[in-house]
Amino acid sequence: MLLVKYFPWVCALVLATQSQGLFAQSHAQKNNFSALTQVVSSTTASALSASYLSSMVGGMGVFRWRIGEGNVQDHGLGGLTASAEESPWSVWGTPVRSSFDNNIAPITSRGYVSLAIAGLEYRDDGPWMGGLSLSVDSLSAQTTYNAGQLTGHGYTLAPYLVYQASPTRAFDFSYGRGVSNLSHQSTGVISQPRDQRMLASMGVTDIHEVGKSLLMLKASYSVISDKVASFTSSDGTVNDATSTRLNQTKLGGQWMYPIGNFSPFLAYYKLLNDFSATGGLLQPREYSATGQYQLGLNASAGDIFGALVAQYEKDRRQLRAYVGIRY
Repeated sequence: MLLVKYFPWVCALVLATQSQGLFAQSHAQKNNFSALTQVVSSTTASALSASYLSSMVGGMGVFRWRIGEGNVQDHGLGGLTASAEESPWSVWGTPVRSSFDNNIAPITSRGYVSLAIAGLEYRDDGPWMGGLSLSVDSLSAQTTYNAGQLTGHGYTLAPYLVYQASPTRAFDFSYGRGVSNLSHQSTGVISQPRDQRMLASMGVTDIHEVGKSLLMLKASYSVISDKVASFTSSDGTVNDATSTRLNQTKLGGQWMYPIGNFSPFLAYYKLLNDFSATGGLLQPREYSATGQYQLGLNASAGDIFGALVAQYEKDRRQLRAYVGIRY
């Protein structure tokens, strides 16, 4: 009789407990989408820096067309081009394809980022050069978050300045902002967040001849910020706003050995990270200090230039391909 008397209360308690468990499980599915889109921001920042520093030895090749007529001059060892007979304005562009595999728990992902980068640049006979770049991005990734599929399309607008202190030494500064419209599908639920990114960096690049090889030393400091506003998924779940911010110091160098039309290179950089994240129940992580290894090959045939770079960090891998036309 005692069991019969309290049976409705026991059932209610069990149901309440199960409901709380289901709610907790559903709530735990909320993800930090800004952490997933950070790969687009970091790939864009790296490609932009390589693009506007491409005229220094060891940089990637980009198509560059100087407005006006006249002969292009080359100042020093692969220095930036300029000519008094031509307009100081030029345009440049390059496509970039990068695959990635991020295994830093609890938010892991793998996929690829495609970029189409173009810029309008001003350079006279002085040491200063500046321009405005536009990068259009496409993201496709598989995430561990319910084995979801994440896609996105966006752009980044970034002005930059380069001070070439000598034919082999340059200081660069850039600041950019952009957005990506995302679509995430998992277990029949569709989410369409919008990411807003900010990129800022400053660095110095110094090149030295070592016998028949070249040693390119680099030091830089960058800030990458991604913010996703709150949104509602197709099942009615309200997702809180999330954000990530990575302050990174990068120190290291690249050794390159030109052999005819090919230039294999090996690079090592020490990365010092100051990372923070807000929102979401799954908090992303970054190692405070890690090494970055790069193994790559620059190749050229006539005016065509290409580069393939394999990059490795602890629990993170990336493979990038560039192509361009020499100027």
